[in-house]
Amino acid sequence: MKITEKDGIHIHGEEKVVADSRNSQGDINIVSHAHFDHMHLNDTGVVCSDLTAKLASARTDKEVSRKKHEKVEMYNSGHILGSSAAKIKSEKSVLYTGDVSLRDRVYLDGFKPVSADILIVESTYGIPAYTFPEQRVIENRIKDFIQDEDKPQILFGYSLGKAQKIQKLAEQATERPILAHGAVKKMNDVVEESSDLNFTAKPYGENRDLMSEDGILIAPSRSSQSDWVEKLVDETGAVKAGFSGWAATDSFKYRGGYDEIFQLSDHCDFDGLVELVEGVDPEKVYVQHGFDEEFASYLKREKGFNARALKKNQSSLTDF
Repeated sequence: MKITEKDGIHIHGEEKVVADSRNSQGDINIVSHAHFDHMHLNDTGVVCSDLTAKLASARTDKEVSRKKHEKVEMYNSGHILGSSAAKIKSEKSVLYTGDVSLRDRVYLDGFKPVSADILIVESTYGIPAYTFPEQRVIENRIKDFIQDEDKPQILFGYSLGKAQKIQKLAEQATERPILAHGAVKKMNDVVEESSDLNFTAKPYGENRDLMSEDGILIAPSRSSQSDWVEKLVDETGAVKAGFSGWAATDSFKYRGGYDEIFQLSDHCDFDGLVELVEGVDPEKVYVQHGFDEEFASYLKREKGFNARALKKNQSSLTDF
């Protein structure tokens, strides 16, 4: 067996498995969730959850051919709605987490680790600096901010995943009007069609005047310093809040031009990553993304795991 990172994760065993590739194809093709950087929707069909297929179809305006495979077992990865970790059965069992979180958050259950011989895990927040408060504490802080801040608010999160959680927290915290930017509203509609969730947010474009009446706007993170946002702040005196695991450091606040920041994340923090690896208890660990080398080094040094960072076009099981 050989494991490489090229365009996505390539697992070469009895059959070639390709996970979260934008262009490459294998005998088995896995899509872990419906964020654009993980979606490759080929005409031969992909192994994914039913909800991921629905979300991906709506985001790409392309019908997703979903299939199952007897050698692949899917588990809720706790990242966004429909996200899945994949356990591939071969001469060695391989667990690919994709983006993952162990925490129960708002309406989403966290990942429950399953055993495997080989673990391929993300390490977005793979150093101790990114250790978050308890989830209950984070969510209560957010709701307190929404309740106590008497100015209009612009709350920024990724349009699919984070934005919906922010909306639900706002709905729990206040009866003030909640508005959704077009990109967020589009994802709200898809989520409502594909799940039992519903949102009270009104379209921003048709209800912009409500911002002068202490409205709350949910907007994509990428727009935090756009001209239209700055103009809205000037007109209404709105405060801007950012939501991310990167909020563990003040640099996130300055990069986004936020007035307030909160550590609401759809990824494991450092402690969660360690708990995940210990729960799977694999023979070997591949670490990818973020602080990959630092986390692999920690696993070897402090926890005794046979771990290494998975770099593009570099690794196989014999390279440890």
